[in-house]
Amino acid sequence: MNLAEIGSRIKAERKRQGISQERLAEMISVSPHYIYEIERGIKAMSLETLINITVTLKMSADYLIFGSVQNAPDSVSLADRLDTLNDEQRKRAESAFCALLPYLR
Repeated sequence: MNLAEIGSRIKAERKRQGISQERLAEMISVSPHYIYEIERGIKAMSLETLINITVTLKMSADYLIFGSVQNAPDSVSLADRLDTLNDEQRKRAESAFCALLPYLR
C-alpha cells in the first residue's frame, strides 16, 4: 500500500469536485493539516478516516487503495439494479429492504 499514491488519488478527486482541503477536513471532522499530510503520503489514515473520505468524495475504497475497482466480472451494484426499477418497484424494494435490516445487524 503506497501512501503517496493513495494521497494523490484523494487529492485528484477532491480537486475534481472543487473541494478545498479545508472544506474536506470540515466535512469529515479532521484538521486541514491532517488532510495535507494524507494527500502528501506523510501520514497513514485510520480506517474511520478512510471510510469518511470514500463516503464524502463518493469514491470506491478499492480505487482509493489499489488505483482500480476490483469488481467481480458479473457483479452488478445494488444502485445499478435500483436504477432499472420504476417508482412503484423502487418503493416495494425499499420496503423489503427496510424489513430485512433488523436481520442484517
